[in-house]
Amino acid sequence: MPELGTVLVTGATGDIGTLLVHELVQAGVPLRVLVRRPDQVEDHRRRGIDASLGSLDDPGAVRRAMTGVSQLFLLAPNGPEQHTWDRTAIDAAAATGVEHVVRVSTSDASPTSAIPWARDHARADDHLSRSGLSWTRLAPGAFTKNLLVEAAAIRRGWLPQTTGHGATAWVDVSDIAAVAARVLTGPGLQGGAGDQGRTYTLTQDRPLSYPEVAEILTTTLGHRVRYLHLPAPVFYAGLRLAGTPRWMARGLVRQFVDVVRRGHDGGRVTSTDVPDLLGRPATTVADFARAHRARLSPAGRGPAAGQLVTAGGQRGAS
Repeated sequence: MPELGTVLVTGATGDIGTLLVHELVQAGVPLRVLVRRPDQVEDHRRRGIDASLGSLDDPGAVRRAMTGVSQLFLLAPNGPEQHTWDRTAIDAAAATGVEHVVRVSTSDASPTSAIPWARDHARADDHLSRSGLSWTRLAPGAFTKNLLVEAAAIRRGWLPQTTGHGATAWVDVSDIAAVAARVLTGPGLQGGAGDQGRTYTLTQDRPLSYPEVAEILTTTLGHRVRYLHLPAPVFYAGLRLAGTPRWMARGLVRQFVDVVRRGHDGGRVTSTDVPDLLGRPATTVADFARAHRARLSPAGRGPAAGQLVTAGGQRGAS
């Protein structure tokens, strides 16, 4: 098999990117990261990882970071400029000779969605498909990690949401990172087929409603967790009181009501792509709860102080 060229990782300090960098380092893959702050550059360089200073809102910095790169892992942050950032990276990849782009999209991407990031993901997916680049699209469902947003309520025995009994597909960020590493290092890259031009839908084996998730948390954590349904206006008000920007709060309400409660835009679609690619079962909500027992359990019911909690083995903003 030909030697793998350098991979540029964007989003390298986020939940998925941090895990992916670790996987690629362990695999001995030539690696560069694009990071926003000088201290992040120095931290990666101390660990022997090539780092380039810049961000996706700086086309010049993005092009410089792509010099000599053969593959790009593209994960743009959520924000009003998400589509512009994706386009900047895709255009830079095409201009600098990048051979293959692995892009994290979302399973509910739709050009007609009322959810800003789902709509922007669909636009970026289309731009990538028209770019002339070889590409692989990762389409994850809801992140199990987003349950930690409600950790304080879960510790008190409640899981508040506005989804009713609507179900959605779930996935763990560790599985997204592991799939990305497999695609970036897999044999399909050398054969002109394989992973190139494919979409992988990353989910657990069945959709789960929030009431079902509450039952899983109850069984796994050993204390009663009840689903608490909030009318959409109350849920929105809670987000705004917590400091969520207006555009994001509106998008989250639409996501939980349209995609989860009503099942629009493929919100309940699952696949076997995670186990097929990784050769092991997808990480479950129960696995996630066990790994984060200390944060989700009432005081005195978590692991002993100092005990390391490790993950076994996540639709939300990606």
